[in-house]
Amino acid sequence: MCAGYPWFGEWGRDTFLSLPGLTLARGRPEVCRAVIDGALPFLRAGLLPNIYGTSQSDSHYGSVDAALWFARAVSMFVESGHADPDRVRRHYLPALREIASSYRDGTSLGIGADDGGLIAAGGPELNATWMDARTAEGPVTPRDGCAVEINALWYALLDLLAELETADSQARKWRSARDLAGETFLERFWLDDGRYLADRWFEGEPDRKVRPNMVLAAALARSPLTRSMRQDVVGRAHDELLTPRGLRTLSPADPDYIGTYGGGCDERDHAYHQGTVWPWLLGFYTEAALRAFGASEIPTLRRIWSEVLGQLDEAGLEHLSEVFSGDEPYEPGGTIAQAWNTAECLRAARLLDDPRWR
Repeated sequence: MCAGYPWFGEWGRDTFLSLPGLTLARGRPEVCRAVIDGALPFLRAGLLPNIYGTSQSDSHYGSVDAALWFARAVSMFVESGHADPDRVRRHYLPALREIASSYRDGTSLGIGADDGGLIAAGGPELNATWMDARTAEGPVTPRDGCAVEINALWYALLDLLAELETADSQARKWRSARDLAGETFLERFWLDDGRYLADRWFEGEPDRKVRPNMVLAAALARSPLTRSMRQDVVGRAHDELLTPRGLRTLSPADPDYIGTYGGGCDERDHAYHQGTVWPWLLGFYTEAALRAFGASEIPTLRRIWSEVLGQLDEAGLEHLSEVFSGDEPYEPGGTIAQAWNTAECLRAARLLDDPRWR
């Protein structure tokens, strides 16, 4: 999938994150299956490209999370009821095993499991998560080490594998890895004094910055978080990150916060993940809020989305701009149409109409 118009190309992270919203939420499971199938020849040492070429050789493998978002897309395809279980085990289970084994044992991009069963990735000059802006000085938002959303997705992958395996020994292996990862996840990321999730674990310490990556973790169905923890994460995000355009990438209370997305290239790159608002994050906020509070949140969530959708006629017609400034009046920036913004609008609409919350 093209990540954004007019200047982004076919990106793996954006494709697999967007896939459930652009296909399953629209009643198009056959398209979901086709995109998943099309990714399989590109799997290399457990990784999928962040920038697709025509083959492995001319694709760029620079993302720790593309393969993990792929696994989530497979999981949601399975849960949709449109996937043939035998076909899933024949075609997708080997790929999921390769991803998990490569991440556990170590592959490129500094990816590997540590003694606590969590995944570390990146390095001083390499940001392999979605917060990957860099200038001549290096990464703007260092996130090497164990990032919270990466390890939430890792836990979800292990849980999916334990569910799909038919051999007891294989299922036990993945359950054991999942349980270790879940226990360590809570030990490292849950900040009991602040009642929210750290953004990363690095050199034996939690990064206490309030960022929306904790919301991604709180939204996932397969998660070690309790309902109470999800409620606290959503509450913190509501108080510090939520805007009428989406979620800020950093709390305004943080000294590194930048409230305006604009200026030259370096200025925009510095602001990109340091306070700038991304609309797609609101889809995960919606899911996290529903998992945390249930149907009581639906009226509030509908009001929030009505404000966001008012932007459909403001820049790219019938689309949401890539980003917005974190401070009022929340000026739009970036591409005039972004796949994951559209995808999460569609997915949120389906979530809000889902009778399971009632």
